[in-house]
Amino acid sequence: MFYLFILESIGTSELLLIGLVALIIFGPRKLPELARMLGKARNEFKRTTDDFRETWTREVNFESQEKQIETELITETSIQRDTISMKNEIVAPEIKEVSQADFQESFSPKEISIPKKIDDGTSDKRDWL
Repeated sequence: MFYLFILESIGTSELLLIGLVALIIFGPRKLPELARMLGKARNEFKRTTDDFRETWTREVNFESQEKQIETELITETSIQRDTISMKNEIVAPEIKEVSQADFQESFSPKEISIPKKIDDGTSDKRDWL
């Protein structure tokens, strides 16, 4: 930033004097090469700073989006909990009187029939399954 103040205070005659001194020191053959190198360096510096600025803004936007998504998820889960708690209200158990006959009928062991294997003499490898 300091060089901007220097360039504002330099007039046309000062710039001509600087150019003349540079021409005398570096010569007419080296001066265009130096100017080209300075231009490339300036462009590379500008490109790097622009990339850094874009990366910085992208990261800041990414963090703000993450925070927004987190708040949306928190509100969604709280809404879901509220609706689930409303659906799953605890209901008092119903008490019934059961007679001895009803109890034995519902819990008596029932006979289970197991089908018997019919052996027709043809055994296969798949029989063991």
